[in-house]
Amino acid sequence: MTTQSFSTSSSSFTSHSLRTGNRNSIRRTTRRTRGHLNGSAALLLLLAITRSVGSDAGALPFTRSAASLAKSNHESSLACVANLQKSNGQCLVPRGGSTAAAAQATASASESAVLTSESLKMVGVVTAFLTFRDAVLFHAQEWWRGADTAKFLLAGAVAGIVSRTAVSPLEVVATAQMVRGGNKNMVGELAELFKMEGVKGFFKGNGANCLKVAPTRGVQFFAFETFKLKLVQWKRASMGLEDNADIVLNPIERLVAGGFAGMIASSMVYPIEVVKTMLTMYPGKYAGIGAAFRGVLTEVGPKGLYAGLGPTLIAMFPYVGVEFMIYETSKLAIEKFLGDRREAGGGSGNEELVAVSLPIIVSLGLGALAGAAAQTSAHPLDVVRKRLQIQGINGNPVLYKNTIDCITGVASKEGMGALYKGLGPACVATIPGTGIAYITYEFMKKFFELSSV
Repeated sequence: MTTQSFSTSSSSFTSHSLRTGNRNSIRRTTRRTRGHLNGSAALLLLLAITRSVGSDAGALPFTRSAASLAKSNHESSLACVANLQKSNGQCLVPRGGSTAAAAQATASASESAVLTSESLKMVGVVTAFLTFRDAVLFHAQEWWRGADTAKFLLAGAVAGIVSRTAVSPLEVVATAQMVRGGNKNMVGELAELFKMEGVKGFFKGNGANCLKVAPTRGVQFFAFETFKLKLVQWKRASMGLEDNADIVLNPIERLVAGGFAGMIASSMVYPIEVVKTMLTMYPGKYAGIGAAFRGVLTEVGPKGLYAGLGPTLIAMFPYVGVEFMIYETSKLAIEKFLGDRREAGGGSGNEELVAVSLPIIVSLGLGALAGAAAQTSAHPLDVVRKRLQIQGINGNPVLYKNTIDCITGVASKEGMGALYKGLGPACVATIPGTGIAYITYEFMKKFFELSSV
């Protein structure tokens, strides 16, 4: 009885050692790969292992059933007949139980090796995926750090969308007065619009407007920054200065840079401006932006998408040029004034510290001033542009051949005051709109760590 107990204990110890060895093997494998796996990868690996070992036959040693363990112990107890053993414990008459136990141990080790191989394969797949993901993120971050062009475009686009959506009701009223004319004031127009169409009437055409203003503002700001940089480089080269020499652009140079930036941006997105005007004036006729495009093409052909482009380009030069010139010149003057006061008060003299950021209310005021001046200077051409856009569409007669004919025709039939119809609502929309646009643009520049010359 003592010999059988010893044999059983020896066999159980052997089985326990194999189980412990298998556990240690899996633990060592897991420990080596832990540095390459995050939480989600580890969970994926655990699910894969659990699925592959769902039965008793393929279970891990530490998950074997009680019946399987009892059977193994029983076979081990029948290894010798009638306690026929040598003094050293060797069995004299084996019944084959030892062979069965050895085969079972070998099978268990093979199962463990297969499981370990499958686990390693899964580890390799997950590690390769994580490595690829990290490489893509790394290269994307490296590209984004130097992508100033994309950052300027995105900053301008966000500024345009935010500002236009904020002043959409005033924009709708201004467009209606410029096209239709009449003497009703802005409050009356807003009240009638709300009565006829509800809140959604305040934002009709805003989708097309945002679709137009996002690339327009993005290209405007980017082109303006590019033109300024080119002017600085040209002035340095003409004056024989070093590449990092400080150059200050005068207001006229900023006006020229802004004017060309406005013309380029407007020419790129002008068809969307035409569609926006159609959706604003005839909201029930077109189901959406695509329908408005098709309607213009059907009624007047492709040339209808560029009706009024001439006065638009002429108007954009002073409009955008004056806006950029007034805003940036005033902003730099105020920053210099605040910097001088700080230095006079015993400041550190550090230029980065002196170049303080303007309060939001000041930036809003400067933007409002710039927008109002720009709108007033270009408003007559804006009226002409919108008159040319709608003629020949929706039954409107074709009255004018070109920009000059439209200016003279409107002035002779309706008086010079007609060229300033809608200026009040337009300025009311422009004042907060331009201010919001510049506040948003300055915020985006700080967020993207961009600087201007």
